[in-house]
Formats: sequence, C-alpha cells, structure tokens
Amino acid sequence: MIVKVCGVRTPEVADAAIESGADWIGLMFVRASPRWVDDEAALAVVHEVRGRADLVGVFVSPSLTTCDDAAARYRLAAVQVHGDLEPGLADGCSVPVIPVINVDSRTAACTIDWSPDVLLMLDGVPNPGGLPGGTGHPVPLEWAADVARHRRVLLAGGLGPEDVAHAIATVRPEGVDASSRLERRPGEKDPELVREFVRAARDAAARLHSVAL
Repeated sequence: MIVKVCGVRTPEVADAAIESGADWIGLMFVRASPRWVDDEAALAVVHEVRGRADLVGVFVSPSLTTCDDAAARYRLAAVQVHGDLEPGLADGCSVPVIPVINVDSRTAACTIDWSPDVLLMLDGVPNPGGLPGGTGHPVPLEWAADVARHRRVLLAGGLGPEDVAHAIATVRPEGVDASSRLERRPGEKDPELVREFVRAARDAAARLHSVAL
C-alpha cells in the first residue's frame, strides 16, 4: 500500500510523514495553489527526504520539458498530472506519469485509453473555476472500487485520518493520498494530523493484508 502525503512545503512536515511510514511526498509546482513550493522550499524538502521516501511532483497541464527539468532538479520519482496531458508526455517523460481523473460519474473513471500498467489517481471534481488539483472533494467509494477491481489506482479526494481506513477497506486501492484535511489552514500542514493519517492508512493496509492471507 502506497501512502502519499501531498502538498508538503516544509522539512518538518516531510519528516513527520516519513517517520510515520509515508512512502511518497508530494511537492506542488502550481503557483496558484496555496501549497505551491518555490525552488528554495522544494530543495529544503528534498534535502530532508534524502532517499527515505519518493518525491512526486504535482503539475497542471505541464510540458514535457517542465516535467523533465523538475524531475532532474528535485530528484522526482514520478510526476502527477492534473488537467490536460501534452501529447507524448506519458511516453516521453523521464519518470513515470500519474494521470489524475476527476470522477464526476460512475463511468468517468473507465479509462480505456490508459494502459492497465499505468497508476491512475482518482480525485473529486474541483469547484467551478477552481484548480483541478487538490480538490478536497471525495470520490464515491463504490465508484472507485469499480475501477480498483480492474486496475491500479491511487485514491485521493478529501481523505483524512478519520475515514482513510474505511476508504481502504472499501476500495482496496494501490495507494491513498491526502492533503487538505491534514492542514490547520490552506497550505499549512499539521504534523500531528499527518502522523495520524499515515498511521491510520498503514494500520488499515495491514488489516487488509492479514484478511487476504
């Protein structure tokens, strides 16, 4: 089970996530987002992580050059792409691309255009005029479960410490991702909420594994 904490802006939060068992740390490279990191902040997080977890860059409709440059500078293991994907981005990028599907109907996540090997993120629908990334809106779990039965998915959309266990048990995703519900205010993560989320996800994944055995 992949546990991802997204929108990390400080070494303190990165350390709290990793020490609790997070696998992936998300860096937001979208200037309009309250979770945006500039170069200095991103490099500080990279230095703190130092190979203890994978770093994922988050973009909206980026170019291939933007993704490749960021992957090299910030040692990204993957890029998470909201909005439109430039033709050739998925095949040409130097690191794996995680496309994000904003699920607005039960059939919206039926993504026959993507290889079954591609890890897809399922996220909620943004507010009108809002950013496509980090909506904080939940995806109906039964819809997500339909997709997860057939392919690898990373479940996002308003997950927090209180409901991530239920989401994991219902959907059985490849991984889970949280951001907005781990914050004191937009863009400011609460290290204790981060720890609670990661531990709850880890415990739920362990229970699921024991049942499968």
